[in-house]
Amino acid sequence: MHVQKLLSLTGKIILVTGGAGKFGRSIATGLAEAGGTVILASRNLAACHAVAEELVAEGHRACAMQLDQADARSVLALKAAIAERFGRLDVFVNNAYALTMLGYDDPLEAWEKSMVVNATGMFNLTREMIRLMEQGGGGSIIHIGSMKGSFSPSFDFYEGTTMDAAPDYSFHKGGLVAFTKYLARRFGPKHIRVNCISPGGLAGKQPEPFYSRYCKAVPLGRMANDDDIKGLVVLLASDASAYLTGVDILMDGGLHC
Repeated sequence: MHVQKLLSLTGKIILVTGGAGKFGRSIATGLAEAGGTVILASRNLAACHAVAEELVAEGHRACAMQLDQADARSVLALKAAIAERFGRLDVFVNNAYALTMLGYDDPLEAWEKSMVVNATGMFNLTREMIRLMEQGGGGSIIHIGSMKGSFSPSFDFYEGTTMDAAPDYSFHKGGLVAFTKYLARRFGPKHIRVNCISPGGLAGKQPEPFYSRYCKAVPLGRMANDDDIKGLVVLLASDASAYLTGVDILMDGGLHC
């Protein structure tokens, strides 16, 4: 098969959670540019609508749907809406994440809330989307993890700033890598592939001391930009990665090489 056809997502129905923020917008854009029909879902329905409208205006196929990952009823409603409108789901990009902790000394309630959204809610959503994929004969799941799922934060990067590395983030992202392998083994026989992308830091509004230290430590000399994840997501969503499952791809510019 020609490589352009292998990488094409034409005809694929794709769900991207958290599709209006940070990496989510770039992920949704890349998948739409590759020909997929992209469903953007989050609690912020208005933001998802705005991104979907931008994609449609550029000639792509996209729509927005409501999702509160912590609410089991909302998860079932999303599943029903996808089934009713499209009849199947081919690709699920598990990108949504709630930042309930900002640092190690935050109240225990912030940790508990993180578990509800980022552990229990994520598991429930993934399980329901897999059930939808099974009805269609298979698909591809792409978890968006973090380098912090496999490596400790470099705490010296944070010195002299008000930033901190939240412990729940490392906890969840580390578990996501193991969960990826579990699902890949369990659902491979049902033609559902499961892989993970673990990005390094995304350039944004980081304080100057943090930004400079981070970039100096990276062999490629910079933080990730909005486009860096697009190609990897398209690869894992497409038939070009048909023999790839249970893999965690570290996308950190060589920081941990």
